[in-house]
Amino acid sequence: MQSRHAVRFSPRILFRALGLSLALSAFSVMVWAQASSFQDSSSQSSPSRDLSTPAPSKQSGVSSSSRTESGEPVPLPETQVAPRPNAAQLAAIPAAIDPTGPTISLETSEAMFDVMAALNTCGYNEGLSISDPVRQKVRDDIAEALQQSAAARDSRDRLCAFIHSHTMNGVSVNLAAYVSLALFLTPPPELTTNVSASDLPPDAATLVGLPSPLRNFSQAVDLHVIWVLNHPAYEALANKVRTAMNQMLIQTDLYLKQPPATNGSRRFLVIVDPLIAPGEENARVYGGDYIVVSSPANGKIDMKPVKHTYLRFVLEPLIYARSESIDQLRPILELVQPSPLPYIYKSDVLTLVTECMIRAIEAHSMDTGVPVYKIPAHIDRNQLAAVDKAENEYEHAVADVRHQAVYDDMVQGFILTQYFYDQLRGFDQSPRSLPEMVGIMIYGMNVDIEKHRVQDIVFASQTDQNVAMPVAPQSAALDEAENKLIAGDTGAAAQLAQQALDRHTGNPGRAHFILARADIMSGKMDAAVQEFTEAAKVSHDLRTIAWSHIYLGRLDDVQGERSAAIAEYQAAMQSRDGRPDTSQAAEAGLKSPFAPPQAARQGSKGQDDTSDDGAASSH
Repeated sequence: MQSRHAVRFSPRILFRALGLSLALSAFSVMVWAQASSFQDSSSQSSPSRDLSTPAPSKQSGVSSSSRTESGEPVPLPETQVAPRPNAAQLAAIPAAIDPTGPTISLETSEAMFDVMAALNTCGYNEGLSISDPVRQKVRDDIAEALQQSAAARDSRDRLCAFIHSHTMNGVSVNLAAYVSLALFLTPPPELTTNVSASDLPPDAATLVGLPSPLRNFSQAVDLHVIWVLNHPAYEALANKVRTAMNQMLIQTDLYLKQPPATNGSRRFLVIVDPLIAPGEENARVYGGDYIVVSSPANGKIDMKPVKHTYLRFVLEPLIYARSESIDQLRPILELVQPSPLPYIYKSDVLTLVTECMIRAIEAHSMDTGVPVYKIPAHIDRNQLAAVDKAENEYEHAVADVRHQAVYDDMVQGFILTQYFYDQLRGFDQSPRSLPEMVGIMIYGMNVDIEKHRVQDIVFASQTDQNVAMPVAPQSAALDEAENKLIAGDTGAAAQLAQQALDRHTGNPGRAHFILARADIMSGKMDAAVQEFTEAAKVSHDLRTIAWSHIYLGRLDDVQGERSAAIAEYQAAMQSRDGRPDTSQAAEAGLKSPFAPPQAARQGSKGQDDTSDDGAASSH
């Protein structure tokens, strides 16, 4: 890019003019929220969003019960757009997803089997005593093969050496990374990633060296033969789980008054693998594809995380279509700052609204566990009062369980759950459709009333297991960098982001994006261009990519480089972020050049070269 010297602006005013103050807004945090991710996860994610972490943006990778950051269409391959590399290589969908397959499915995966077999061989013993018997059977088959071959034992040693040297803090975090990689592995015998190493989700990218020793191990112990021998047991388990899942989906669709999803480019996939410890749930979002990996116990899996992810699959497109209106609810975020919620919920109103709505629906449609009261077939007139009393007691007992669930969510920090729960009363009996109801709830919310409702809430001291997200240390550091940037401490924010890069963070795109905004606020425009360019190049987050290009385009427009700006806006359009605000910003840039408000120009004229905001004369 040519050097920028034609026009000077106050960096802080220009920062706002360019829209970079979106760091303080809800939707922009989706850029860097991760897991996991639904970290991610979840949750992401951001890397693959592990949905325990909202997840947000697609690909996210931190495990959670959340997005993130979702609802974007399935990413499609992109062409390179001049003048800078466009990093939507992550447009590739996971190898586990069949683009021509059914919209909703439950499957087993041989690639997942191979990765989990490797972990079991190398010391992953969590939940073994309560696992389905097929897990021990697979371990015994592998042990027998190892006993018969020195070459197989050598391949095992090399495989385990890799796994032991790539162990992360926490069993769930460690498992999540291997699950993430397995979703991008092609079936044996290839066992190669279906995208380049640079395009893997950040957590999976840390394990990019696994396929080679895994492939050698698989061949040495004839792992495919062991898979074939145990596949009937896998399918028997899958069939049991499939029946229960179908029942859950039917009940959920009936409540939502939604026809089953049968077409389109989005996918909802559940993968069952009994080699994973029972109770471990890993939910992720990649573009428009939602994946849950789970392990059955006694032929059953916990359907709550599956239902939670399915509700996200259904609701996120409806909610994100109204992102501009939801953005007006940002003052709500002030109220959740003292709560124990993960950072993403405290900084992104879209994610908070989505999670609260999901939890309200769950409270209305949950199995309360209260025995259903059945009116006797034959009753005398003198028994009517007793029957009426019994019915009322049953209804009150059910209501108490539902209200307790809502209360528990509220004290966790999901402070809009009560509002959505109240709005949804009678929804199942009303003629309104789900899209209509979502619109009514969002457009009808009064922020002042909700502030008053929650002002006396005493938040819990810590999150429950359904909220807590395993976060890598680098992610925590970048969260702190975001907080520093919001507080205006650009030096500390830049230092934390640079430290994350120096330590080879799993989310370099987010780190570069933080550095770019810190540079803008510090008046280092050329440095900001370099950082935005790098963010667009290396990020695994569609939203980070899109907005990096948008901001580069705006900087080009400010300098009168219209052709370069158009290329950037086109690159943003092709990044497949899919959010309305992204497409609107990119389309506006294509329609006419971006120009800072007059206040920005006037502000720059009234400052000398040594002003406190750090403007440099070369800009």
